[in-house]
Amino acid sequence: MKKMLTLSLTFAFHFLAAQGTDDIVKKASEIGTKWGDKAKNRDIITLIDFSKSIDEARLYVVDVKNNKILLSSNVDHGLGSGTGERPQSFSNIVGSNASSLGCYVTMQTYNGTWGYSLRLNGLEDDKNSNALKRNIVVHSSRKMFSKFSLGCFSVPDKNATLLIDLIKNGSLIYAYQ
Repeated sequence: MKKMLTLSLTFAFHFLAAQGTDDIVKKASEIGTKWGDKAKNRDIITLIDFSKSIDEARLYVVDVKNNKILLSSNVDHGLGSGTGERPQSFSNIVGSNASSLGCYVTMQTYNGTWGYSLRLNGLEDDKNSNALKRNIVVHSSRKMFSKFSLGCFSVPDKNATLLIDLIKNGSLIYAYQ
């Protein structure tokens, strides 16, 4: 009986996990349909779900061509968005140190203050059009003093290089709550 219960719980866990994966892949496909004309690489879309806790995976790199998640990771939110588990506000204003929502396209990589990093261009006038002026980038959180960024999408060092290499040069990132 105990073995059967364990198998049932294992099946339920995998079933629920698969449902979550399907929802993420579906959302990525929707973003690709809406914003794909802005991307050179339409096969890879990154989603950042700010409704989830900063302490759990809330960034997903999706291969929409093959309907699978290539990478999931924690990702920080901006100090100006609040210091709780979830961001409380968002801003497109230079100097706000807040996260911005909306769709971005990835640009070129560079080595800077935070090591290997990736520039982003915000595509939405009312949400993230100042991303380049604000220097909003993807980078490792290794050198940070807290788990909150200055508005950038910073990820654990173990994921940073792989993430940047997967999404650089013209794929989409979509941040939402």
